Amino acid sequence: MRKLVIPKYFGRPSIGLALFGCTNRPFYQICVFPDRALGRRYESSILEQIGTFDPLPNTRNEKLVALNYGRLKYWIGERDAHISVPVLELLGLSGLFPIHPKTFIRARNNRELLESQSALPASEKASEDVK
Repeated sequence: MRKLVIPKYFGRPSIGLALFGCTNRPFYQICVFPDRALGRRYESSILEQIGTFDPLPNTRNEKLVALNYGRLKYWIGERDAHISVPVLELLGLSGLFPIHPKTFIRARNNRELLESQSALPASEKASEDVK
């Protein structure tokens, strides 16, 4: 069974997020896994950590991402690693890749939600003026 974790027995490595942290305080490490299937289930089989992502805003309302671009380019270019969608979104926002379409969709949905929430109190005020 241990042979399954040795990278030479797998196909392409995968770059994804490994969840660390505790309850109500998530913290992600951007890691290279031996195979896409091992991503979330076998965090002990991480080949290399190439960055971190802190999704909770700090005092300046920033979400912090730290990446080792040299190692990331190595895994993508020379080892032909598969990249998960959340990591592609982070890399698009950091400028290494084009912005992922899912980022545009999420931004549009958030904008429509804010517009509907701001339009709701205005319609309530209009109904109060009629009374």
